[in-house]
Amino acid sequence: MTLRSTPYGLQAAKESLDVALVLAAFEQSPGILFIDEGVLQLLPTSNLPSSYKHIGKILCALEMYDIHQLWVEQQSLEQFGLLATDLSQTVTVIDRSKVASLYAQYDQHLVF
Repeated sequence: MTLRSTPYGLQAAKESLDVALVLAAFEQSPGILFIDEGVLQLLPTSNLPSSYKHIGKILCALEMYDIHQLWVEQQSLEQFGLLATDLSQTVTVIDRSKVASLYAQYDQHLVF
């Protein structure tokens, strides 16, 4: 799965993580690549207005569902001035040039 959506303003971030949890519940092994604004989903705190819910609880559930293959694209981190250590989850950082080979490891690919 590729998650490009901002964690606020739209339901895409929550819905994409829900899809990952459902796949894992049916004994699939989803991998998740956070790219572009999707890397913001991994920030541990949020400066959102109270009308928005932070998706941190869903992210914490990934480990309970045995979803351990999490990648973040390096250039997206740099775009937002982030380091992997700033994120709420343990991730593998990959370069943009390696994304195509990552995709090739999976039979299905969903983009949110």
